[in-house]
Amino acid sequence: MTYSTRASAHSPHPLGEDAIEEANRAFPNLSVALHNDRVRRSLLSRRIESYAISHLLTPQTTVEASGEKATQAGFGGRLKLIWQFKGTMRYEDANRSFTLRPGETLITAMACTYHLDMNDDYEGLVLSFDPASRRSWQETACRQIGKPIAPSGPLAAAGAGAAALVQYESRSPADVQTIESLVDIALLSLGAQAVPSTPEGPLPAIILRARLMVAQNIADRDYDPQRLARDLGLSRRSLYNAFDRIGLKPAHFIKQQRLERARAEILDDPNASITTIALRNGFPDGASFSHTFRAHYGISPRDLRILKALP
Repeated sequence: MTYSTRASAHSPHPLGEDAIEEANRAFPNLSVALHNDRVRRSLLSRRIESYAISHLLTPQTTVEASGEKATQAGFGGRLKLIWQFKGTMRYEDANRSFTLRPGETLITAMACTYHLDMNDDYEGLVLSFDPASRRSWQETACRQIGKPIAPSGPLAAAGAGAAALVQYESRSPADVQTIESLVDIALLSLGAQAVPSTPEGPLPAIILRARLMVAQNIADRDYDPQRLARDLGLSRRSLYNAFDRIGLKPAHFIKQQRLERARAEILDDPNASITTIALRNGFPDGASFSHTFRAHYGISPRDLRILKALP
């Protein structure tokens, strides 16, 4: 059974034939396939001005999201915060795939095309918002888009608050301020996340020095872990041991630093070409940079720049 889902302003109905039309408003870009019509499902949605919140209980479900349809419907500039409450959800697009687990969060653009598989126990919450509302939202969301976000207290609090809002059909003058505060809490918590800390001696200093070394050699595409180890005065084995303690590989760290610097330049320098930014951050050409960037962030460099430029 396949259909397009939309959501009404407030629709606490079973997700079956009688809710198809009601589900269309919130999710005009989705096509859904149910693998078992007898499984209990529900969709509860609420709109608060430009924000939309949907609580989903829909196990054994496959979703196809069309970025083209979202853009045609006028939602191309919007983002979605997805909280995974129970079960797992498999995410896949042209460049990456991963499983979102209970407690984790995902930010994705409605302009993206992707595939989702919800397992038997799936329960989640989706909050749709316009990142152009605040500059800080744009920058934080763009850093985190398209990758699983680890659980945290502020993220859990924001998800619980959004879930509470969707339960109430009555309106309050404070609703808009409340939902904006919830988005603020979620995104501010993400902005504060950095390389994991550790109590073990000099490791933070090593990471800071490594960042400095990579930054100083950012345009050199041949700068690799061996040269980083030499610049830090470490053996190759000691370098790998240090990074293993924070769950990173040196090569991945170097690539991450290149991508983060390039992303900052894309956001801050609208006049520089993508190829120019790629070359000055150690990528061999614009095409390979764009492929790597999209695989890492879930959005192309060009689309990121367009997203930031939205009024």
